[in-house]
Amino acid sequence: MFSMDQLWSPWNELSKFDPCKHGGKPGTCRGYSVCKAQLQNKRITICSYNAREAVVCCPDGEENRFSGDSDQVPPPSFSPNSLEEDRNARIAVKKCNEYRKLSYNRIAVSTLTLTPTVVSFEVPKCDNIVKLIVGGNVTKPGEFPHMAAIGWRRGRQVSFDCGGSLISNRYVLTAAHCFVEVDGTFPSFVRLGDQNLVRTDDGAKPRDVEIDDFIRHPDFKRNQGLYNDIALVRLVETVPFDNFIRPACLYDRQEVAAEQAIATGFGLTEDHGDKSDELLKVSLNVYDNQVCSKGYANSRQLKKGIQRSQLCVGSVVGGQDTCQGDSGGPLQITKQENHCVFYVIGVTSFGQTCGSTVPAIYTRVAAYLDWIEPIVWG
Repeated sequence: MFSMDQLWSPWNELSKFDPCKHGGKPGTCRGYSVCKAQLQNKRITICSYNAREAVVCCPDGEENRFSGDSDQVPPPSFSPNSLEEDRNARIAVKKCNEYRKLSYNRIAVSTLTLTPTVVSFEVPKCDNIVKLIVGGNVTKPGEFPHMAAIGWRRGRQVSFDCGGSLISNRYVLTAAHCFVEVDGTFPSFVRLGDQNLVRTDDGAKPRDVEIDDFIRHPDFKRNQGLYNDIALVRLVETVPFDNFIRPACLYDRQEVAAEQAIATGFGLTEDHGDKSDELLKVSLNVYDNQVCSKGYANSRQLKKGIQRSQLCVGSVVGGQDTCQGDSGGPLQITKQENHCVFYVIGVTSFGQTCGSTVPAIYTRVAAYLDWIEPIVWG
């Protein structure tokens, strides 16, 4: 740890890997954890701050002494043209950058000197995810603030038979096959921000919002198989965001840069078992689509085989899976630099028996951004 009275802050904030001056000598801005060995008991020149630590001016010529931290190599996205690239980014990426700001609280700390410097820090609002729903773990209130439960009303009875993901203040992402008649009724409302669908003393702050429209993908044809199994639910009103209700980002790349992802839902805890009142999470493996090809060779749902617009996700050893009632719910990942921001890579579509050794099929979100964006943010 470094004490606050060691810090000196420049007038112009610099980013990681920007050139800087330390004691009149050239340096490069890097994370403090990378450079602390070289700066032990020395005056520190601050470039800026990020969510994890101070970014300090590290003297040049010390690169071979770095600890092996990932900060040694600039991320591919960093370049002098990064601002221009952000301006040219698709709208889903721009909206994600806005949502990221909702996952932190900003606090200010003053240095203990005669000429104090006020330093701002961004503190995450969430706990780190415990990667552990068949074989899943119970979540904590507010852990997945984008999670939605889609509800059906039958007189005084209410059931939640599908899940979804809040992706803006007016839209929920879900599966197209969730628009189905159950006991004479169609889905009519969405519950947001809940952790237990029955209890009111679980610490969550849920909100029920009526459905204005259920927009299925135009190429979803149930009689032709579960292809294009994706839909948008438009709510009758905009939703205010808080610690329990906050939108997720949409993953914008076709290839998923993760070997595992987290599925969440209120579905059955075993095949033909009972639904879970509590939101469950489970860590699943992301496989090459060919892994699913053999298991679904004779499936009526995949008459044309598994497509690039789908994902093969589960566990080939069985025991961990999504199940009935989880349909439409999110398959998500986080990134190392910010575990509070969720990126939805897939929508739960269908599978074989729950907990099967054949992975389940998810709709690949990135394949549908051209359809999603003009509806949600057009």
